[in-house]
Amino acid sequence: MNQLVKAFTKSILEGDVHSLLELHSSSIHSKIDNFTFYEKIIKPSMYRIGDLWEKNQITVADEHLATATLKYLLATVFTHQEAFENHPKALLFCIEGEHHSLGLELANEVFKEKQWNTRYLGSNVPVKDALAFISAWEPDAIGISIGMTTELTRLKECIEEIRSHHEEVEILVGGRLISNYSLDFLDKFKVTSFHDLLELNEYLTDMSDGLVSLKG
Repeated sequence: MNQLVKAFTKSILEGDVHSLLELHSSSIHSKIDNFTFYEKIIKPSMYRIGDLWEKNQITVADEHLATATLKYLLATVFTHQEAFENHPKALLFCIEGEHHSLGLELANEVFKEKQWNTRYLGSNVPVKDALAFISAWEPDAIGISIGMTTELTRLKECIEEIRSHHEEVEILVGGRLISNYSLDFLDKFKVTSFHDLLELNEYLTDMSDGLVSLKG
């Protein structure tokens, strides 16, 4: 698997979409499903590229090319049927100040695998804009991604605002920061955190069944 991650990372940095599609195809033929591919191949590659950028071993232009290439791959190979109208709804966004959204895009794919209706707002979303969308669309769950310690205060403020207006909605938080730190204040606001997509997938399996039965 490590060799596959290395090859995948190299192809991303080169913007070689053809090689990425071949790597994905060979993985599927080797009985690695899309979900495992997200968690075991794409995610480590993203982290590796982030580390290289932080160490100045690649340029900003390299990182932008890698991001654009990954987004193209996701749009090309991970397509889903529309979820049924009575299925649960999830709103996903990165808090204001958080510009790295690829991890959340992968989480969005996990939601869609479970046939959720999703609205993906992307990166750097102000709290007031998120609140307006929540009020208008009334999602069953809100997924928030955070990767940087510098945005912890903003995350807390965002969750406080959501809870003050929407006491019962499920709030789910993930991202690189959650994988490395324990955020005790999340319990106070009844927020569920996820270290990886495997945990998210397991949680949604149970949550989806309960919500669909209530709506059906």
